[in-house]
Amino acid sequence: MSQTEPNTSILVIDDKPDNIKVIIDELKELGLHKHALTAPNGKIGLELAKKYVPKLILTDWEMPEMDGYALVEAVKADEALAHIPIIMVTAVMKKPEDLSESFKAGVHDFLSKPFNKLEFQARIKNVLRLSETEKNLRASYEKLSELDKAKSTFFANVSHDLKNPIAIILGLTDMLLVEHEDVLPLDTIDKLRAIQRFSKTLNNLSTEIRELIRLDEGLLQLNRTKCTLNEFIGEFITIFTPVAEAKDVSLELKTSLSESDWALIDTWHFEKVLYNLVSNALDFTKAGTTIEIACKKDQENLYIIILDEGPGIDPAKLEQMFNRFYSSDTLNNKREGLGIGLAIAKEIVILHGGSLTAENRKTQGAAFTISIPLDAEELPEEGEAVERWLSHSVITPQTTTETAETIPQGEEMKSVLIVDDNPDIRLLISELLRKEYRIYEARNGIEAIKKLEERNVDLIITDLSMPVMDGFEFIEQVQDTRYKDIPCLIVSSRADKDQLHKALDRGVEFVLPKPFDAKELRARVKILIERSDGGSSISTTFSHFDPEATRKEMIRQLESLVVKNIDNPMLGIQNLANEIAVSQRKLFKVLKDSLDITPLEFIKEIRFQYADQLIKLRKVGSLSDAAKAIGMTNVTNFKKQFERFVGKEPTLSE
Repeated sequence: MSQTEPNTSILVIDDKPDNIKVIIDELKELGLHKHALTAPNGKIGLELAKKYVPKLILTDWEMPEMDGYALVEAVKADEALAHIPIIMVTAVMKKPEDLSESFKAGVHDFLSKPFNKLEFQARIKNVLRLSETEKNLRASYEKLSELDKAKSTFFANVSHDLKNPIAIILGLTDMLLVEHEDVLPLDTIDKLRAIQRFSKTLNNLSTEIRELIRLDEGLLQLNRTKCTLNEFIGEFITIFTPVAEAKDVSLELKTSLSESDWALIDTWHFEKVLYNLVSNALDFTKAGTTIEIACKKDQENLYIIILDEGPGIDPAKLEQMFNRFYSSDTLNNKREGLGIGLAIAKEIVILHGGSLTAENRKTQGAAFTISIPLDAEELPEEGEAVERWLSHSVITPQTTTETAETIPQGEEMKSVLIVDDNPDIRLLISELLRKEYRIYEARNGIEAIKKLEERNVDLIITDLSMPVMDGFEFIEQVQDTRYKDIPCLIVSSRADKDQLHKALDRGVEFVLPKPFDAKELRARVKILIERSDGGSSISTTFSHFDPEATRKEMIRQLESLVVKNIDNPMLGIQNLANEIAVSQRKLFKVLKDSLDITPLEFIKEIRFQYADQLIKLRKVGSLSDAAKAIGMTNVTNFKKQFERFVGKEPTLSE
């Protein structure tokens, strides 16, 4: 047998030479005998199979050393041989249960000795044809898998690469609005804000793509914590209420859960599930209606049900609701996006061991039901690195101003090293900071280390994805040198939760995702430099802060932000959270613990007290003017809210 033509052979295994001769003669009539291999038992047959990888194996059942059944098991256990079809040729009638076990083990067909010539040929042709089809399907699958991997890599790269131009667009737009808003025409300001709005939409789409890629690659890991469900949903509703109010839609929580009922969920990712479902409900719900979030449980599961009063879902499309890139044509396709929000939501719920389903209500509207299995096992709280980030980020003793009161000159200027391989990002950050700080630049970690050796640097701003030496390696090297006390701010499109853990574990003070907010970048730089001023390390600086003073300073910063945006109806919870660099949930707890009010109530309290002062000092000519002064257009709603927060009806004295 020539070894130069593997994969063209048929292996015949039988302990009786006469039986082998009969089979070879039949193969000759089919033209398949030229490369036939023969073996007297399963053991030798297995060695030949490993050496030549035949197209088909014909084997007897009962043989010495290794019988047919043991041979089948051995072949199917070998990854290189498992695809080979096997026909069992035997004169011994087997019990039905033996035949069943053989098929389960991997036998493709049976032939009884003595066999009929036509039946033999037909079965050989059929098995070889099926084997060839399977081979082609396997090749197609491998090709599709490669294409799918290439597609995922492409989309991941596109998603990553979009972050830089989006960051530049948003950064330059912010600069124009901050520095020239007083002199720009109103229509130009409107256009710049439209650029901001659409750039943020593009950024959200990019983030959705990245989430999808992480799900496909199995990189999305849950960090589940014990979460009191009523509190979690209640906080979410509070955060989402301004969005609903803007559309004149009520958000209501109806729960039969007790205050002690909890679930094990990753709150970071589960908020995305609720956000997608409630956003979807808002898109298809008319003004003046209600979206209800109901919570209940049975013996095995906890349930969160989002019920809206919209037009419902076409029954023919219910099964497609959670398919990727599916977008309903209901209401003229008014929902923006790629149609992957619901798909991501479902996959996150599945990762929690639960399910997400959709159905039409008996009255009107749709119902989306999240089912989460009850679990008696308690898991540890969120990772130490994230908690450290939250606690450190809260401590912001200095007010966040857009520009310094006085611009340092000469040697008094603090210096910032910007490390990024993208020259446009370096230029953008440099433009944002150059009036207040001396700027040095580097394209990668190697260049950055040289700059540190040559210059005195007060703050490092670095990207993560860079050639030659990336941000992680650069940070690790810095930590092993005399420059380890220089505060480090990461500005990167890779700043997701996993990267946050990794960066913080390496001593980074804060991670700012691209695209970043220009005001927040300036504030971060100012805070980090002032913390480390005088050469003290960050950890030492932290130890001297008074927690009570810190909370008061945080509240003062939040009040300042609301006053600055007193007439901006878009000011929301996320803006407040960004101001003190915490999550929305953390902000909720801070204000609850400090003032016993929610973030939404905090904003309204300041606004209506401000409106009250305007009315008292007669700085407005009508209640309509007072409403507009705090970003409201509905006078009736203004009166109602004013009475609630001020404790009296708004009246203009003569």
